[in-house]
Amino acid sequence: MFKAQLVGVYTVSEMPDELRPFVNLEARRRKRELRLDDKFIALQIEGTLSFLTFFLDTIPSIGQLETELKAQECLLDPVSRVSVEKVIEHHRSRR
Repeated sequence: MFKAQLVGVYTVSEMPDELRPFVNLEARRRKRELRLDDKFIALQIEGTLSFLTFFLDTIPSIGQLETELKAQECLLDPVSRVSVEKVIEHHRSRR
């Protein structure tokens, strides 16, 4: 299993340029039109220059995210898991 580490939580309007292809890929995969205020988490696969991105409004729980990561043979490192869980909870409570 590959380990994934949280690198940030961004909106489309503020994302770093190196994340743009990964966000575009996730948007296409979900058949989604990007909006500047879409929020997403960016995870880097340790030891690589590859990122996985997930729109926060598509992740109902940390369990769902871990299921999606497992399908890609990845798992969150422990520190990132705690951080991502807090981000998901915060996002859910603001809806």
